[in-house]
Amino acid sequence: MGAVAKVVGIGFLVLIIWLGYAGYSISQGISKLEARWGAVSENETSIVMDGSFQRPLYLPISLNEAEVDFMNESVAKLGKLNYSMTSPSFTAEIVLFNKRAVDAFLEYLSRGEEGELNITLVPSLFGVLSAKLHFSVPVREKILESIHLSARSQNIAGLPGVKTPELKDTVVSYKGKEGDKAVFTTTLVLYNPNPYPVPVLRTAYRVWVNGLAVGYGESERSVVIPAGKTIELPLKTYVNLSMIPKVWEMHVKNGEKSTVRATLYIRVQLNVPLLGTKTRDVELKTINETVRTNIMDEINSQLSGLNT
Repeated sequence: MGAVAKVVGIGFLVLIIWLGYAGYSISQGISKLEARWGAVSENETSIVMDGSFQRPLYLPISLNEAEVDFMNESVAKLGKLNYSMTSPSFTAEIVLFNKRAVDAFLEYLSRGEEGELNITLVPSLFGVLSAKLHFSVPVREKILESIHLSARSQNIAGLPGVKTPELKDTVVSYKGKEGDKAVFTTTLVLYNPNPYPVPVLRTAYRVWVNGLAVGYGESERSVVIPAGKTIELPLKTYVNLSMIPKVWEMHVKNGEKSTVRATLYIRVQLNVPLLGTKTRDVELKTINETVRTNIMDEINSQLSGLNT
């Protein structure tokens, strides 16, 4: 019994030293952690994390579950984890479910752009699962409040001295879903610089991203803008949700770059001296821009704080 106890004691001591070494290695931090885009499709987006510890852990650690919830919707999970106990390097793949992410984002808008991002981890040691670890991050980004468009007044061709209304601002609010479309109200703040009233019979706009029609809006009533006055004109706006995952796929595959084209036009009716009543469709605002994002650069900028 004494020999057995001695062997057990030595084994226990080795285990303690081993765990202490692993704990020390982890405490020394991660020497490198970088993210990059993996495979991207309409359904899923893969983000690959390449990292390394200061030294091998020599410990059979695994991550049996990793899940990200946003607005009570499972939007991402751990795809795979490549880790060897004898190597300091590891690779992890995080899979984002594109359509679920869109649904979660709409729920976020419906709750006044306030929500919570929840992360759940279930690690294991020696194949034995530990308790679930939960982390929560509040999200309060006011995205719709940041959308503001404007357009200067311009002369109307063929009608000397007549100007289009000036678009002074836009206010956007989310109204819910209708079928496969998200519905917004886009309120145009219009100013009439002319010395006479301007009837606006119709207002509409269209939006294309990478050649795909993603949104359109139209006024539900005609208005008259008094001379030198400002009015608010609401447009019912639709976003084609079925197009968003494809737009996202193209954006990432294009190196986080997309072409955006949008046109906003109004139909005005004017009673012009000597010319009589004239109706014109006028482009109030045209956008042809290349939109670039730096999502991966921003992720790596945040991860750089973890590197030692």
